[in-house]
Amino acid sequence: MLVLPYRESHYRHAMPAPFLSLLFATTACAQVQDPEPVTHPANHLVNETSPYLLQHANNPVDWYPWGDEALRRAKDENKPIFLSIGYSACHWCHVMEHESFEDEEVAAYMNEHFINIKVDREERPDLDDIYMAAVQRMTGSGGWPMSVWLTPDLKPFYGGTYFPPLGKYQRPGFLDVLTGLKDAWENRHDEIVAAANSLTEALVVEFPPLDEKTALVDLEELIKQEASWVGSLRASFDEIDGGFGQAPKFPRAEDLRFLLAAAQRHAGSEAGRHASEMALFTLSKMASGGMYDRLAGGFSRYSVDGQWLIPHFEKMLYDQGTLVPAYLEGWRLSGDSYYEGIARQSCDYLLREMQAPGGGFYSSTDADSEGEEGKFFVWTPEQLTELLGEQNGAFAAALYGVTKEGNFEHGTSALRAAMSPVNAAEAAGITFDVAADTDAGSAAAPAAALAEEVRAVLYTARLERIPPATDDKILTAWNGLAIDALAQAGRTLGEERYTAAAAEAANFLLTNLRAEDGRLLRAYREGKAQHSAVLEDYAYLCRALLSLFQSTGETRWLEQAQEIATRMVDDFWDQESGIFFDTDGRDEQLLQRLQQPWDGAIPSANAVALESLLKLHALTQDRQWLEPAQRGCKALYPMLMRNPRSFSTSLRLFRWAVTEPAVAVVVGTGERASLGAWRVNLNAPQYFDTLPILMPSAAVQSELGLFADRPAIDGKATLYLCEGQSCQLPRTDS
Repeated sequence: MLVLPYRESHYRHAMPAPFLSLLFATTACAQVQDPEPVTHPANHLVNETSPYLLQHANNPVDWYPWGDEALRRAKDENKPIFLSIGYSACHWCHVMEHESFEDEEVAAYMNEHFINIKVDREERPDLDDIYMAAVQRMTGSGGWPMSVWLTPDLKPFYGGTYFPPLGKYQRPGFLDVLTGLKDAWENRHDEIVAAANSLTEALVVEFPPLDEKTALVDLEELIKQEASWVGSLRASFDEIDGGFGQAPKFPRAEDLRFLLAAAQRHAGSEAGRHASEMALFTLSKMASGGMYDRLAGGFSRYSVDGQWLIPHFEKMLYDQGTLVPAYLEGWRLSGDSYYEGIARQSCDYLLREMQAPGGGFYSSTDADSEGEEGKFFVWTPEQLTELLGEQNGAFAAALYGVTKEGNFEHGTSALRAAMSPVNAAEAAGITFDVAADTDAGSAAAPAAALAEEVRAVLYTARLERIPPATDDKILTAWNGLAIDALAQAGRTLGEERYTAAAAEAANFLLTNLRAEDGRLLRAYREGKAQHSAVLEDYAYLCRALLSLFQSTGETRWLEQAQEIATRMVDDFWDQESGIFFDTDGRDEQLLQRLQQPWDGAIPSANAVALESLLKLHALTQDRQWLEPAQRGCKALYPMLMRNPRSFSTSLRLFRWAVTEPAVAVVVGTGERASLGAWRVNLNAPQYFDTLPILMPSAAVQSELGLFADRPAIDGKATLYLCEGQSCQLPRTDS
């Protein structure tokens, strides 16, 4: 049975598993006291590098990291494992730590009756995926912190997310849960084991072997299906506020990128118009709400309401890495500089606040500061007046929607694009010295200048506040998303500093997150790289290196991408089913080796792997990349037909498996500036399915066919446009 994917949710309280719910029917509520601050000896997490694990290193709970020592102890003592999974920027993870894991009574009970293991989901997505699937099956929902209890042979038998310290809202308190499970383990052990075995069997998802007679869909049929896939997204589209479904609303960048692709591939049709309207409207609404950081750039994780107004204030690297390409593509489709500005500001945020000294990018920043969610980001009218003066303070309040009542907690407001600068100036009684014979639009420039001046003052003042914590570990996969976004932005916008930052990050990963045998590692912090990379690390980095090659023309990036793709196919590809495994099969402690070709909070790693292989074939014409890519798309097609909304990344790339993308090589005269006119030209919508390669100068004796015998003609930057083996005549007129 195929279990369809979950959409990411946070702190959705999970009810007890149905088959164990009676455990708590007669359990009295334990009294948990608010703990006094106490310094405890460090537990087994003290030598870890993950900020999330280190946050728990001085809990009275005897935490272990996932590993041989803890797992062996569980078997030797025949104790159940309490597995707690979260991440540094998780608000409710902090709440549960304070309420339960810092409590002496709760910790003593945990230490006596359980082996307690703490995992950073960002370091070990393989563990998180396995046990999140179990929690979802048991409870019908999921999120973090994830709390799951395992037998010593690692099979889950009970789980949930956040548990309050005391029973309330018809939910058991955390100590009630622990007491019930300890009693069941001792007195109903056979029932626990049977339930764990049954659940583990139910979690298995097996994909059938690919029928060798299956043909890839033809272009005519695919065009029809793309139109129907647009319709499936339209069915859940929010016409009032944009996005899909109800609150909480997540960005779902891959849905938007598919729609933007469909808008350009189906230009002039009803499907194309609908796709364009949904994507551009959602991009506009997201960027105008509080989810977008109006002072620094960059997006928060999601909106707690349906209007994109109040964010959950944590900011994740992967959201910037997926949303920047969406806004770039929105700009290419519409020509609206608003989307370009959002992409630029988000890239600037990455370079200014998230790039480590060595070049890699940090993972996230918290929602909380000083113990309060959002405190760093919100404002009152009085604070604006104090910083800006009466009139400019009123202008800022009108511009950003800051009111006396507030739209958040304690009379504070999350900033949003409430008015245009011109209207905000009018509301504040500000006039500009413009000639009487000019039209009203002449006020736009001075109003915009004032808005930028106000933004800069507020941003500088905000830097003086106590900031949220930064999770400064560097993850290969998430850096791959950021590198891809920055390389695209550098190429699309002509911003060399974005391309340079992407190259610096790629160099960092290739230098510091590779084992001696050439395999990638997952995470890096404080000079230590660890944890085997999973499919998303290989797939995202491979695609990122190809983007760098396109932006620079430097063949070293293409060569590195091919090395990683070779390892990816060798270690993760399932030839029989056509679906990539999430892991390489080398870790014997994993309960299962998952295959998950659908999208989640981040793009499907399977889909990005296929996208990378299709790009590699287009760039090299080497068929070793085409066979697994087309085979993988054949395997996906029935799933896309049944549930297209779960496979948006795959929907977008499928066209390239059916009809090879064109490759546009631009060879300059030696200076990168010589490529400028062609770079702008290739941003036009008609080149959406074309892979541009910007090469300042080419060695005509190059072994790489893309550059061989391709000089700049007559001292002018020259375009060589090919689709497969069919090439147009070179052009120098851009």
